[in-house]
Amino acid sequence: MNYAESTWYEFRRIDFMFEDREAILVFPKEENKTPKWMLKTEYFGAFPSLEIDMLKEGYHLAYVKNRSRIATDDDMLLKRKFADFLHEEFGLYRKCVCIGMSYGGYHAVNFASRYPSYISLLYLDAPLLSFFGTTPGFESEENFHIEQMNAMGYTSMSELYVDSDQPIHRLKTLTDNMLPVALVYGDADHVVDYRKNSVVLYDYYNLKGAPIGIWCKHGCDHHPHGPVDNKEVIDFIKKHEL
Repeated sequence: MNYAESTWYEFRRIDFMFEDREAILVFPKEENKTPKWMLKTEYFGAFPSLEIDMLKEGYHLAYVKNRSRIATDDDMLLKRKFADFLHEEFGLYRKCVCIGMSYGGYHAVNFASRYPSYISLLYLDAPLLSFFGTTPGFESEENFHIEQMNAMGYTSMSELYVDSDQPIHRLKTLTDNMLPVALVYGDADHVVDYRKNSVVLYDYYNLKGAPIGIWCKHGCDHHPHGPVDNKEVIDFIKKHEL
């Protein structure tokens, strides 16, 4: 395995290829390093404030490139293999904190519902959980659905409408396994409809008695991602992670 060394926000970073995909691992400082790690499921480097503060707490940060944004089975299997590799190669736990922002929430929930034993907690930030969970006009709805159909191998919108394998339909597996969630969203989001995504998630978790923390950013749009108070969220993560 060839590793390219660099620095990311003053932390040691290595880039490498994992099963023909670009992969990244960022290391905490040696003095507080732990076997814990975060998996940024999409958009590595975007809105990294929480991840930087968790690196300071001794967590590693990892990423492996997805084939698409739609969180298909092959990308989920790749993440499981990636977790196994990080465990065997670097001694990290197999369980990770999944960091899922926007489309990354799509990946985080799909991964957690397929491989719950690989999850210690999900941090979901304005997560997209449904094929139909966006607000009108997002990225051009037609192009959005074409992207979904291409990723899923569908040829008709009717296949999307009846598809039951979306993250919003996989929440039962998360609550059955009592996987903790830290949920952040803005109530002025004009991209991902928080009422069809975050609110549904929160209500369902409450109904099932599963562990969830919620932080609503009043007046906040889809961006910027990230909590208002990183410490508050990190304290929740450290208290509830499995």
